[in-house]
Amino acid sequence: MNRSIVWQVVAKDLFFMRWMIVGAIVAGAGALAVMPQGRVPGYVGAVSLICTLIVLLIFLVMGPIVQERKDKVVLFVLSLPISTTQYTAAKVIANLIAFGVPWLALTIGTFAVVAMSQIPDGVLPFWTAVMGYMFFYYCALLAVGLLSDSAGWHAASIVTGNISVNFLIPFLLARPSLKGNMEGPAAIWSSDILAIVALEFALGIIALGAAFHVRTRKPDFV
Repeated sequence: MNRSIVWQVVAKDLFFMRWMIVGAIVAGAGALAVMPQGRVPGYVGAVSLICTLIVLLIFLVMGPIVQERKDKVVLFVLSLPISTTQYTAAKVIANLIAFGVPWLALTIGTFAVVAMSQIPDGVLPFWTAVMGYMFFYYCALLAVGLLSDSAGWHAASIVTGNISVNFLIPFLLARPSLKGNMEGPAAIWSSDILAIVALEFALGIIALGAAFHVRTRKPDFV
C-alpha cells in the first residue's frame, strides 16, 4: 500500500474540512456556554448542540463523500499511484477525524460544563446516550453514502436520522433509571443506559465497517 499518498489524501481532505471542524467546535462551545444559565437557556443550548452535530455530520458525508462520487472524482485517481480501496480508506479516515474531533471535544465539554456548574450530574448518562446516538447517526449516514449514489436514499437516511432524535429523547427520559435520577447530584450508570450506549457504538461501527467492506470489494474505478 502506498501509505504516503494515502495520508496525503487524508491531509488534503482535513485541510478543506478545517473550517467545518472549527465552526462545529465554536458553535458547540457556544451552546455549552448557554446551558448552565437556567432551565430555558439550558434547553436552548442542548438543542443547539444536537443541531450543530447533525449539521456537521450531514455536511461531512454529503460533501466530501457523496458529492465527490457524483462528480466522478474517482477518475482523477486514475492518474495517481493509489487504488480505489486505498482512496476510499483515506476518505473515510479523514471524514472520521473531521467528525470525531468535534464530537469528542463537545462530549468532553459537556462533562466539564456539568462538573463546573450547578447542572446536576444526574444528566450525564442521558447526555452520553444522546451523544452516542450522534455517533451512530454519523456512521449510518456515512455507510449509506459509501454504498449508494441515490439522492433518495441519502434524503431518506437524513430524514430518518433527524426524526429519530425526537423519539430517542422521550424514550431515554422515560427510562426509570433516568427519570428518577436526572436531578440527582450523582450520575447513576444503570445497566440499561450502558447497554443503550454500547448498542449505539456497536451498531455504528458495524454499519460503517460493513459498508466499507462492500465498497472496497468492488473492482477498482467502478
